[in-house]
Amino acid sequence: MTGLEHKQEMDNIKMWLHSGAISYEQAQRMAKPHIDAMNEKSKEIAKRCGVKPKYISFSAFMR
Repeated sequence: MTGLEHKQEMDNIKMWLHSGAISYEQAQRMAKPHIDAMNEKSKEIAKRCGVKPKYISFSAFMR
């Protein structure tokens, strides 16, 4: 999956969570692989550029 596809899936999970279709715990389980992939990509980019990576968390993304 590309970064854009991960973002789109996370947006879908966010929409389902805010509409009450899924619980908070279920949303966390569904989002974990996407967050891990985005954080890994952030780590790779930061290493190339010589800066600290900016990680995202589930709660920060769902705001």
